[in-house]
Order: sequence, then C-alpha cells, then structure tokens
Amino acid sequence: MKLLESGNGIDTEYGKIYVNKEVPFEEVFNGITFPGYYCEPNSVAAVEISYSDLTELVELPCEDIAIKKALCRLGADSIKDCKILVDSTLDISDEWAEKISEVEKTKDLFGLNRLLKTEGIRLKQEQPVSIFNKEVTRQLRENDFAVSKGDDSLNVRTTDSYSVKILENGSMRVPEDCPSDSYSQIKKVMKETYDFCSAYAKAAPLKADGLSEKYRCLAEFNSTVLAAKYNEEYGFEFVTWDRTFDGRGVTQGNYYSDYSAAKENFAIRSGLIDKDKLFSTEELEQLGKCVNFTARHNGDLNFDDCENLKRLGEKISESLPVQQQSDAPELSM
Repeated sequence: MKLLESGNGIDTEYGKIYVNKEVPFEEVFNGITFPGYYCEPNSVAAVEISYSDLTELVELPCEDIAIKKALCRLGADSIKDCKILVDSTLDISDEWAEKISEVEKTKDLFGLNRLLKTEGIRLKQEQPVSIFNKEVTRQLRENDFAVSKGDDSLNVRTTDSYSVKILENGSMRVPEDCPSDSYSQIKKVMKETYDFCSAYAKAAPLKADGLSEKYRCLAEFNSTVLAAKYNEEYGFEFVTWDRTFDGRGVTQGNYYSDYSAAKENFAIRSGLIDKDKLFSTEELEQLGKCVNFTARHNGDLNFDDCENLKRLGEKISESLPVQQQSDAPELSM
C-alpha cells in the first residue's frame, strides 16, 4: 500500500507500474519462449528443449518437423547439444514413465516420438471405484464393522445386525426399519472416504523437484500444497507442504493418515482460515462434557434450552474424529 501511495511508479501508456524490490522476479517469457501451457488432447509428454539460455516447448507425440523447427529456433545443430527435460501429462504406468524419463539421458527425442506414435500408452490401472471399494472396506473394518462384497455393492453389518449396502457411486441403501443412529457412523466413514477418493481420482500429479515418490495435488493456495498418494497395501497418505521460494519444489511436510486433519492443517497453513477460530479435539471433548453436565444438572433450563443443548451436543459429537465419537457423552432429556 505504501508503495502505491508513494506515486513513484514507472509511467506507461496503460498507467503506472510499481516494482516491489522485496519480491524476487523470475523471467518466464523472453519474447521467444512462451511459458508452458499444454492443451493438445492427445499429448502424452511435454518436453523442454534448452540450448544457450533459450528454451523451446514441444508436446509429444508430434510431427518430427515440430522438433526440428524448435532446434532451428534455438540455433542448435543437434538434439544431442541440448538439455532435455520431459514431463508426462498423463498418469501412465511405471514402465512407460521409465521409458520417457530415460530420454533425458539418451536425448533420443525422435525415437521417443516414434515410439509414442506407434505403441499404445498404458495408463495406470487404478480405477476410482476400485480404490473407493478397497479404502472404505479398510476404514470400516478398522472401526470394527463387518464388510463383505456383494454383486454390485459392499454389505456392511451394523452393530444391531442390520445390513447396509454401499454402492460404487458413494450412496447407501438402508433398510426402512433401520434406526438412524445404527448407520450414522457408517455413513460418516463412507462419505469422507468417498470425498478423498474422488478428489484423488480427479487430481493431477504434483509437480515438484526432488520428490522421490508420486503424489497428486488435491489443492494449492498461497504457496501451500495439499497432496496425497495411494498404496494398495497401506491406503492413503496425505501431506501438506510449503512451496520453495522459486516455486519448483516443496518443503516442511506434515504427514497424515486422516483426511480431515490434513484438510484442517492445509486450511490453517495456507491462511484460508484463522487457527484461533478453531477448536482442537481435546477442546471439543471438554465442551461436550460441559454441555452434557449443564443439561443434566441445571434445573433452570426450559424446554427450548434443553433442545438447543441437545443439538449443540450432537454437533460437537459429529465434529469429533470417528474414534472419539463412541466415547462422546450422550444427552438424554
């Protein structure tokens, strides 16, 4: 604000330009090389070809003449004289990822281009539905529910022996006479699991230098990243990172197995919400106990007060992690 109020800007035909010397600038367009913007629907890999401080961008597969024109604009006699950086634009199999990354060493860009035009790329065989089925089964069994596979659904047994069906689209089929409190915990586990499985399925690979494992970027705001990776044996891992000063890498990771905790950390860390306006799990538990004590022992409460406290107690209980919900006090009035 002080910079704008100073009036010490550079006059242009469009107005004044103010330069904040405290903010480092990085040149992304020098009049020759446009910043990366990939829009070819059949693109499998994006290639940066660098030579003598200049960079050209090519999407593969393409016509060989596109690579030759890029070399001509760079002033390079051969692709062997250039630095090659390849980035896959699809979530491909590990086998194909190795083939593509190997070109950075061999610089056989024309060979890779021919290969991509003649062979079908094998995508990862992970399907969002199969991941959801596996993960919701894992989550429910960890919460002591019996889960079995039906023809078109997962069958989950409630504590009072009702059979609830979970469909592949994240919806539930509940017997008409099943009490709502019998399946509420199943519903909560299912909804959260479906949320992060769907977010993971739609997310693009996280682009960051130095990562030894493959993560997907679920969200990014104010140089803070929320990412996830999936392992069939161990399930999901969520992590929040800060971007490095140049935006190319990530640092200071906080790791979570709980999606809600990871989202909360991301929201606070990125500045989306003020952490002082949130209650911790321990604080929520204490508030629940206070509400329960007041409802049971304050004889001056009228009917509306009791109903409001009951709803407040339910809201607090629903905000607690699943593990703590079974220990939350129940209000009876």
